[in-house]
Amino acid sequence: MKIIVISNPEEIEGEMNIVHELFKAGLQRFHLRKPKYSTGALRRVIQNINPEYYNRIIIHSHHELSIAYKLAGVHITGHHRRKKYLKHWLLLKYIKLRRPEIDITCGFHTIGALNRKSTDFSYVFLSPVFDSISKIGYKSTFNEDSLKFALKRTSYKVVALGGVDEANIEKARQLGFYGVALLGSIWKAKDPVEKFKRIQQLCLQDVVI
Repeated sequence: MKIIVISNPEEIEGEMNIVHELFKAGLQRFHLRKPKYSTGALRRVIQNINPEYYNRIIIHSHHELSIAYKLAGVHITGHHRRKKYLKHWLLLKYIKLRRPEIDITCGFHTIGALNRKSTDFSYVFLSPVFDSISKIGYKSTFNEDSLKFALKRTSYKVVALGGVDEANIEKARQLGFYGVALLGSIWKAKDPVEKFKRIQQLCLQDVVI
């Protein structure tokens, strides 16, 4: 299964050092999500990352930076789709024109959204699949049978987000997810890199725990 790490939305001391260690440990997709950051602040974060890893980074805001730094892709948030649709549609067309190979991703919160047919997205998040680790009280409401059926029928590559940890990697695999996204399980861990390595091993082999 594909494994993705999403940045903590707030600044964490030593975060970029940890991110570099995650890349060295084999992380292939890092979603840089800093919703409160200005363009300049996000630019400084990117500049603090070794350029050899830019082709593994997807940004959730200030999408124009994906061109300047030749990043792997951009993530379209619900806010973009609801309130800035035309502006971002034009921006995405421009980005795609400049970078045809770029990945575009988005997130859904309902099974019904998986019924849409679109070739715009390289993969999509569905959340919360399990009870969230990073958001207190943010619990999953998905029915497993309905979820498994939807994942078999959808044309999307769907990544499980929300509450993903060692204990439910096998469940995500059984349900039919293309991959898993890690947020709270990484950034609340005492040793984020070791935590990533343990989850990575479970994603790479058929292990039931």
